[in-house]
Amino acid sequence: MRAAERPTRAHVPRWLLPLLSSLLLLGCDGELDAESAGADDTQSSLYGDMATHAAGPSVPCPEEQPYASEVISFTPGLNAGYGEEGMPGVVLGPPSPGKPTSGSLDVVTLGLGGEIVLGFGDRRIVNGPGPDLVIWENPFWLGGDPETPFAELGEVALSEDGETWHPFPCEPGLADGFDSGCAGWRARDDFDPCALIPIDPTLTGGDPFDLESLGLEEARFVRIRDLSTEGPSPSAGFDLDAVGAVYLEPTD
Repeated sequence: MRAAERPTRAHVPRWLLPLLSSLLLLGCDGELDAESAGADDTQSSLYGDMATHAAGPSVPCPEEQPYASEVISFTPGLNAGYGEEGMPGVVLGPPSPGKPTSGSLDVVTLGLGGEIVLGFGDRRIVNGPGPDLVIWENPFWLGGDPETPFAELGEVALSEDGETWHPFPCEPGLADGFDSGCAGWRARDDFDPCALIPIDPTLTGGDPFDLESLGLEEARFVRIRDLSTEGPSPSAGFDLDAVGAVYLEPTD
């Protein structure tokens, strides 16, 4: 992606999200903008349409799903705190699906410089055709425009043994747009995680990563490190929703 084609950065405090929700869904005269929000979206908010998902998945979830199943370590950074009462479950299993114009609250905030390491139990991520890993933060399209996501970035690194790490190159300080090697700027999509197995990154949203770009054939652990430099408590930095693997095999 050329620099001119990259989306523009947008930094918005989390406490402004409810206000943005109202502004995005209301027209200038205070009436619901049905053209932009949709006639059946009147109960939607910036955080997703709870009514859509209240009934649960359309098919039963298999006992073993292609998502991280354990938190190996969690080191919160400065001004973290949001979602910690839900640990570790809040970051395990599938993400909270929703429209790209909404941001999930089912997350844990890493805080400034914070990091988390997740694993897949007795399974490992393996290199296959295309992306092998998807990470969901909770960015969303400001004003419904995919070129202007609200984004908080993180560095992603993989390891086979939990000691030697291989980070994906990520430059968070680009003057214009976002580095495709960073996590946290591609919005989620609305999908049924129980039906979409194996994961298809073209339908799930989130940030895809390819082991081949690191010269790896497999990895057992995923580390995400916040790259933010500012943000208020308790929601500063990267907000992790879930980590999923496209290709998983049992460990030897």
